[in-house]
Amino acid sequence: MADAIGTFETKHTGNTYSRTAEGHLVINAHFEGAGTGFDAAFGTLSLTQELSQASATSGTCTWTGQSFQADGTTLGMLADGTWEQLPGESKWKVVFNGEISNGDRLRTEGVIDLPARLYTGSIFPA
Repeated sequence: MADAIGTFETKHTGNTYSRTAEGHLVINAHFEGAGTGFDAAFGTLSLTQELSQASATSGTCTWTGQSFQADGTTLGMLADGTWEQLPGESKWKVVFNGEISNGDRLRTEGVIDLPARLYTGSIFPA
């Protein structure tokens, strides 16, 4: 495994919920913060699950976001990943593999601390 090339720290700013035509629950968790190479970063972790699976402890998710850079440029990011609740804790381990609008590919590994409303982690080359 490659060494980390940076870190990130974001704050949870709220959730939005919706449903699909099939009756699945759609959860969007919104974050803002910064990281190595990402100045003012905003993003949304999204997952869709059957209503009966609302108490699941793992699954798949996506990330969509933007970073507004100090030099006036903007970066976009799309990523696919997984989440897993840490046993006995209100925390999720999240791993994403994604693509940045400048062509870079990254992997992130982090933890969402639900009570603290923080999502922190490391950035790796993909």
